[in-house]
Amino acid sequence: MRNTTTPSSGRRFGYTISILVNFFMIYVANNLLRWNVPFLTERFNECLWAITLSISVSIFIQFIHLFYDPKWFRRLMQAVANVFSLYSTYVFWRVFPLDLAENIARVVNLAIIIIMVLTALSIFIELGGAVRHYTKKAI
Repeated sequence: MRNTTTPSSGRRFGYTISILVNFFMIYVANNLLRWNVPFLTERFNECLWAITLSISVSIFIQFIHLFYDPKWFRRLMQAVANVFSLYSTYVFWRVFPLDLAENIARVVNLAIIIIMVLTALSIFIELGGAVRHYTKKAI
């Protein structure tokens, strides 16, 4: 088992691709209203900052992983990214910038709540994994 703090070239490539995809996602998110996506309302601007923040945190974390990549740290940083993801999902849920039929809106609303619960659960799972890998490394 490889026990180092620097990532392999394959992991570096993956992190680089992830950074590029996330920059593309920020571009898309910031242009959805201009592209007249039919089910988005102008209220999308009210949650765009949280979406951009969450994606930006992911980019920053992936950048850090290009240089420092032990397993415990990856798990800890994933927990941090999940906190920002949970917050942006919460903001989206509160604003709910979607123009949908009432029955579809209820289903989407429930799906967003389920996503938030699962994301919150994943935060604790990742933190537990970070502690487990850190203590395993220390032994």
